[in-house]
Amino acid sequence: MAKINLLPHREERRREQRSAFILVCVIVAGVSLLLVMAWSRQITAHVALQNQRNELIDAESAKLDEDIKTIDDLQKKKKDLLKRMQVIEELQGRRPIIVRVFDEMVRVMPNGVYLTDFERHGDAFHINGIADTNGDVSALMRNIQSSPWFKNATLNNVQAIQGPGGQSARDDSQNLRKNAFSMDFALHLPDSVNNAGAGKAQAGAKKGGSGA
Repeated sequence: MAKINLLPHREERRREQRSAFILVCVIVAGVSLLLVMAWSRQITAHVALQNQRNELIDAESAKLDEDIKTIDDLQKKKKDLLKRMQVIEELQGRRPIIVRVFDEMVRVMPNGVYLTDFERHGDAFHINGIADTNGDVSALMRNIQSSPWFKNATLNNVQAIQGPGGQSARDDSQNLRKNAFSMDFALHLPDSVNNAGAGKAQAGAKKGGSGA
């Protein structure tokens, strides 16, 4: 029986299997490398897209901040304008009050008193005058205190007017001694005027609120 040597055939088969395995490994490595490169490109593209979105968000945020600042500036200007309008309305509303104050001064002034000086500082008044008697000065204080337009009457001083030779000045026709005086008092608005002013203020506030 003839003998056949199979060693070369087996060795050749091993070499073919080894080559096929190496080829498979190379293919797998190549495919893996391609997958990694594709994944890396995808991640890079995703990061770039996200960066673009972030830049867009930042730009919109900056624009929104500018818009908010503009709105704040407009609100501030609106408040300043409303304050100015309120001051103008108050000044216009106080015009007839000044006339009423002078009318009230005529009403509270006794017959034996006349003024030499009249000063106003806001709602405070200071007057200097001459009275025939101390009783006329007292009557003026009572009239001012009982007036619905005035309050807090305070007499600063009363002194006899010195005539020639150091004698007190007198009205010889009625045998009266002249007295100089100074007095302070304050403006007091009647309730009707305050209620009217409050109504105007509320109306102005409603206008301001409706425009906000």
